[in-house]
Amino acid sequence: MGRLFGTSGIRMKNLSPKIAYKVGLAIAKKYKNVVIGRDTRTTGKLIETALTAGILNGGGEVTTIDIVPTPVLGFNARNYDVGVMITASHNPPEYNGIKLFNKNGLAFNKKEEDEIEKIIFKGDFVEVGWDKVGNIWEDCRAIRNYMEYILKNVDINEKFNVVVDCANASACLVSPYLFTDVGCHVISVNSHMDGRFIGRMPEPNEKNLKKTMNMIKGLNAYGEGYIGIAHDGDADRMVAIDEKGRLADFDKLLAAFSRYIVEKTGNKKIVTTVDASMIIDEYLKDLDVEIIRTKVGDVAVAEEMIKNSAIFGGEPSGTWIHADIHLTPDGILSGLRILEMLEFYNKRLYKILDGIPSYINLREKIPCEDGKKEKVMEYVIENGESLFKTTPETVDGARFNLGDGWILIRPSGTEPYIRVRVEAKDGILAKELLDKGIKLVKNALRAVS
Repeated sequence: MGRLFGTSGIRMKNLSPKIAYKVGLAIAKKYKNVVIGRDTRTTGKLIETALTAGILNGGGEVTTIDIVPTPVLGFNARNYDVGVMITASHNPPEYNGIKLFNKNGLAFNKKEEDEIEKIIFKGDFVEVGWDKVGNIWEDCRAIRNYMEYILKNVDINEKFNVVVDCANASACLVSPYLFTDVGCHVISVNSHMDGRFIGRMPEPNEKNLKKTMNMIKGLNAYGEGYIGIAHDGDADRMVAIDEKGRLADFDKLLAAFSRYIVEKTGNKKIVTTVDASMIIDEYLKDLDVEIIRTKVGDVAVAEEMIKNSAIFGGEPSGTWIHADIHLTPDGILSGLRILEMLEFYNKRLYKILDGIPSYINLREKIPCEDGKKEKVMEYVIENGESLFKTTPETVDGARFNLGDGWILIRPSGTEPYIRVRVEAKDGILAKELLDKGIKLVKNALRAVS
């Protein structure tokens, strides 16, 4: 068994209940009072049962809140020693995963994950006797407690028209209802739970959201002004669809919302990741905002927010954290706050986004076994400096900044790939950078084979 934890907890294809059982035993070694939630995947109950067995057999106590979005689990973790979410987020249905949360709703960092992993690999856990086996409880108010808290902390007065796409996932239980509760006219799609994701795959990208985008375009032919909010498999992410039926550019949406937060609150620190666009720097330049970039992953973003007293941080993927409300990435709350932004500016979403400059973005992922990633990146860093004629930033992978563009080469923390991301003001430069990056990674793979 190799390393278990990646960028976002444990996540793998055909996750074995044997692994879940050992994770449960390891959790019980350090934490005695555990809350568990899961998404809609067909293997969710299997993994939950195995995980619960490990915790109980290690002497821990378990409270289950059944199928919930990740932000509901993170919010409710405040009442326990630790929270566990069984989810593979945006990955296809054959994947599943385990993600751990602290009492403050913050996902485990690498040090905390390493402690759990060390216990598992060393077998350093104890299976207690029959008289010390823990108990299991159910909490039926977890979703309601979360919804009541969110409703107290959002301020929406206008009656918006919203299409909510729940991906047949756990958002079905929360998102359409919360948008209705704040006064929206809601049309929900893919809103019956099905762990096979039969309506669309859980990754909220343009390919998977094409039908929803066309629906919004059709609805707005009558001037209704619908926007779309779409979630991934556990609703810790959100993407928006504008009134023209276009998927909002991830980086533009992040830049627009960041500007809104700064203008509304006066807090001039925004945290994002190394793969975020230079759009955000240029769009907020006149506000004298400090843009703080950190490693990819919501844990890194949240920790940097705490360190810098920032109230908002986000990744281009739509994983946003609103520290003034709670520290768990929350796609449902993010969708509601998009409506706050539209009300604040009194503008349609498409008009806000069209006012932000566009750059060329190219992406590629190259298959790479997990065991080779470290050596590949050493090669990339060593040889990339002469290739791109600049010293890379190595916060996460290697980012080469070139004035009118940049290229980021980094290993995926959840899949067996090396990812290459390029942005440039010129299409020719973007293509040139991408080709160089792909060639560099392929040369590295040959060198370490």
